[in-house]
Amino acid sequence: MPSMNADYAAARAVLLGQSNLHEDARLFFADPDLCADLAAYAQTAMGHGRVEERQARAVCAQWLAARHPAWKDLKSMVEIRARRIDKKTGRETCETRLYISSLAPDPALLLAAVRAHWAIENNLHWVLDVAFDEDRCRTRKDHSSKGLALIRKAALNLLKREPSKLSIGRKRAKAAMNPEFRSQILAA
Repeated sequence: MPSMNADYAAARAVLLGQSNLHEDARLFFADPDLCADLAAYAQTAMGHGRVEERQARAVCAQWLAARHPAWKDLKSMVEIRARRIDKKTGRETCETRLYISSLAPDPALLLAAVRAHWAIENNLHWVLDVAFDEDRCRTRKDHSSKGLALIRKAALNLLKREPSKLSIGRKRAKAAMNPEFRSQILAA
């Protein structure tokens, strides 16, 4: 059964006029003869009550770039397999994701780049949505959405600099109710 990421990647490729890109990449990594000597890198991490094993396999994507010339500077293709085990329940999930990149086909480098991308998503966008309910903001008039996004990010940065161990949401609530705490955050 395809993962949500595979469905998303396939839909995105169709929207970009590259309907065969995802399928070409998937078929390449599914062929054991083509993948026999690929450079690979693996790492294991523990945190958030789970163990996660990641394996990256990378290849030069010249043939893919020739088939899909709209992707400028395409240099590599990487497959990342992630296996997560919940420490409490023992439940195991596996996911395979495919990426294209303008970076060299170095699996360690590409895995680090993918992790860095998701760190931005998890550390900024997710926090903005949870703490500020950003996704429900329907402001569209002129440049108001950009202005509000800038204000939210500035507020988030101020809240993160405050040294207490409270969550961002609790810091927001405390700042709304306590003028002294609010002044302390603004003065930091």
